[in-house]
Amino acid sequence: MINYKIILISFIFIISCASNGGERRPSRPRNFISQEELKEIPSALTAADIISIARPGWLRGKGLTISVYLNGVQMGGIEQLDNIPSLSIKELKWLSSSESAILYGTGAGMGGAIDIKTR
Repeated sequence: MINYKIILISFIFIISCASNGGERRPSRPRNFISQEELKEIPSALTAADIISIARPGWLRGKGLTISVYLNGVQMGGIEQLDNIPSLSIKELKWLSSSESAILYGTGAGMGGAIDIKTR
């Protein structure tokens, strides 16, 4: 004889264990850091801090030069990120080498570019 109470209790137990009870946060775009996300990193003082916390992969150029653009003006390489205060930043965007070439020309960082917009 099948004991339906035991089956029901087992089913409820399995379902309750399968859920961690937490809400899933929506995934963040890999190539963009929004103003809302910047608010979640209050400890960051510079653009370099923001990127190293939120998207450290942006700083790996695989031996190729990564360019930094501030409001559409080329600032130089990634060392310039230390000179851009986090409080002035509105958003950051990672551009692949082909995207940066389309926007800024063929000399725009063979390893990609970090495009920063300020407030």
